[in-house]
Amino acid sequence: SSRNLASYCLLSVPIISSMKSSQKLLALCMGLLGVSLNAVSESCPDHKNASSVLLQRGYLASVTNLERGTASVQGCKNCCNDGTKVVPCFDVEECAADGPAKGRYAFIFTYTGGPPANFLPHIEHAAKQTHGASTFDLILLMHKDDAKRLNTEQKQRMSAYNVQLKEVDWAVPPNMKFTRKENWCGSQDFVRLHALGLEGYDAVAYYDTDIQFQGDVTPVLRCAARDRFLTTNGGVGEALNVGFFAIKPSSALLQAALAFARLADYDEITGWGGSGWKPCGGYYPGGECGQGFFHHLFYKKENKVSQAAFAEAGIAPGSFVAKQIDRCTWNYQTSEDCKDFDCSRVRAHHKPTRPLADPKECLKFGQTWTNQTKH
Repeated sequence: SSRNLASYCLLSVPIISSMKSSQKLLALCMGLLGVSLNAVSESCPDHKNASSVLLQRGYLASVTNLERGTASVQGCKNCCNDGTKVVPCFDVEECAADGPAKGRYAFIFTYTGGPPANFLPHIEHAAKQTHGASTFDLILLMHKDDAKRLNTEQKQRMSAYNVQLKEVDWAVPPNMKFTRKENWCGSQDFVRLHALGLEGYDAVAYYDTDIQFQGDVTPVLRCAARDRFLTTNGGVGEALNVGFFAIKPSSALLQAALAFARLADYDEITGWGGSGWKPCGGYYPGGECGQGFFHHLFYKKENKVSQAAFAEAGIAPGSFVAKQIDRCTWNYQTSEDCKDFDCSRVRAHHKPTRPLADPKECLKFGQTWTNQTKH
């Protein structure tokens, strides 16, 4: 009956997780409710005003519940930006819903210098990622000289989890305009640029090796496969954290990055290519390395040097789409801007690597705030 349909609609709206889908359903439901209540009003004139009040109250209640549901989707409040200002975080799961039904994906990791004793500490969680008929490769990128330093135990760990080693010729782009000889995070950050050119995959996702997957992270790959470049900001004020990114790789994107490295100078006042530090007030950690480089190249659309780099690579203006997603869920880095966050919603846990001062902070699997902080 129309009464039951109206009741179903009003009850169903608040539990829809997708903002756009729920808005559509809300409009349909309220329309159907209006038709049914108008029918009641015509047959029962005495109840016309009551029907109108009911319709208004039902609409307002549904909108209120919908807004609450939408607000709860984003864990952080000021963590996403478009290169110049803070913006709402991009809905990666809604984007992923239209991704490839059967994709070929890869998770990328890197080491520079001597591989550490705590080698690929969370690789088992990456190896468990699945989605339907899609395939997921695990790739370790290393400079060819550094790869020679892998010991037998490390190679055995790679073999146990089917981690492929890809050796590369450079860690810092050749002919890079700005470099430093010491006290610089350049090589460890810029070696990951090779991920941009790993053609043959629908999408790849780079993760620092201290990131632990605590849930399904495949939506970032399925969304990136739709030509989206995805990152998050950082937990200590960075506009972009280079510990994670997802992208549909192409040789043209790698060419654009190499062109930017060759063309863009850097200083702490104006950043890369003279485009400034917005939306931050100035320099942030890693600004002289990958974090500033990636943000200035991929997000600052008005950056003339970035425009020139994309043009040199043959990438048409406006065709490259860069978005930021909710750090609390997809690249958790301390409780900063993730206060009282439901830790069951963390998909990728980056930091802290050990419990800090906040007892409500989300931790790595097996860690507890009380026990850890006593030692």
